[in-house]
Amino acid sequence: MKYILFISFFSLFFTSPSISDIRELYQEASGSKEITLQLVKELEAVKKTDNAVLVAYKAASLTLLAKNTKGAKSKKMYFKEGVDLLEFIISKNSKNIELRFIRLTIQEKTPKFLKYKENINEDKFLIYNHLKNGKNTNLQTYMKEYVLQSKVFSIEEKNVISEL
Repeated sequence: MKYILFISFFSLFFTSPSISDIRELYQEASGSKEITLQLVKELEAVKKTDNAVLVAYKAASLTLLAKNTKGAKSKKMYFKEGVDLLEFIISKNSKNIELRFIRLTIQEKTPKFLKYKENINEDKFLIYNHLKNGKNTNLQTYMKEYVLQSKVFSIEEKNVISEL
């Protein structure tokens, strides 16, 4: 009995959040401070050495936290921390399309004065080709939904993607 309680306790506090749940929260977090805070809380235990996708979502959550924080100093600190973490994990996993997708979503919504848009065209190209040539998965559907409402992709690109 003690063994079962220990395993239950351990799994409750030390398991990684589900990537599909995190994707859903991330989609909703952009327009909600409360959901952003929930996303940050869900990912606070994620470390640089954990699953690369979770690390990237943690980085994205920090950039969203910057948007929802008062004070220029705090905003800058959270944004820089998020961007640095995201660039670190992408440098270690440069072929991971979801990491590139996360970066594109951040760069698209980042104000120009922050100067964080240098990879947007490269990421857009990779995502577009991935969607054109990929299989229909949850990730594909998730990215496709974003692409169809994105301002980064042209009407022609959206038309191609919508027909897939």
